[in-house]
Amino acid sequence: MSLQTIKYFCKDGFKNIFLNKTMAAASISIVVAALTVVGIFIAIGINLEYISQQIEKTVDIRVILQKGQEEKAVVIEEYLRKNALVREFKYISPQMALQDLKNKLGKNSFLLEGLEKDNPLRGYFVVKPVKIEYTKELAEELESLDGVAQVYFPSETVDKLRRILKIINLFCILLILGLYIVAIFIIANTIKITLFARRREISIMRYIGATNRFISGPFVVEGFIIGILGSILAYAIVLLFYHYAIRYLSQTITFIDFVNISIYKYKILGVFILTGSMVGILGSLISLRRYLKA
Repeated sequence: MSLQTIKYFCKDGFKNIFLNKTMAAASISIVVAALTVVGIFIAIGINLEYISQQIEKTVDIRVILQKGQEEKAVVIEEYLRKNALVREFKYISPQMALQDLKNKLGKNSFLLEGLEKDNPLRGYFVVKPVKIEYTKELAEELESLDGVAQVYFPSETVDKLRRILKIINLFCILLILGLYIVAIFIIANTIKITLFARRREISIMRYIGATNRFISGPFVVEGFIIGILGSILAYAIVLLFYHYAIRYLSQTITFIDFVNISIYKYKILGVFILTGSMVGILGSLISLRRYLKA
């Protein structure tokens, strides 16, 4: 394809937009609306993932050793160090457990005096899994180890959190796909109007031997431009909305940290431009199918 042909495609593509300003504006608005909602849900998804990671860090498994079996701690420690499901772990000896209890009781710690010689507490491990979904599997493994009396972990909390995150992720994916489909068909209708208005010109071009590729070029460029313009406008709206939303939420919900999305701004811009241009091109190709049949 020559440079002259590319220039012709671009020039004609822009001309199509100006000839159908109303429909082009409607298409751009739909792309902006769709990508804005997509961007907001991407931002929500990033924050949910970040919050779930923070929650995961607080989820741990308590591995209680059998009374008088503290020597097994060395073997269990070696097992945990080699286990791929374990992110980190810590051993609390009976003496450390007793001291922790004294610290918690504060002024009432005198109630525990004399227990140093006959400590009723048992040693235990605090184990954090690599991912929250491995908690149950890891707990079952640890429960079968020699010298382990009991294993505690928040099974209901873990299961509920996993279910909620799966439902939210599925909802976001379905909504995003639905919005993309709507945007594609709106752009397709815009291109169809241009094609209908220029149907005689297209017929003449085909009659004198113009290829489908040459005829479709300007319309593909038109869809591409609509997608790019819509994506850039949507990107600006999302960044502005997120900035003010997070500033408000940070003052209202002080116990949750939110992601500073500006560190992802170039990646998000790239995603917007890529998806916006793809939506525009797909919309153009769908509408061109009818007119380019041999």
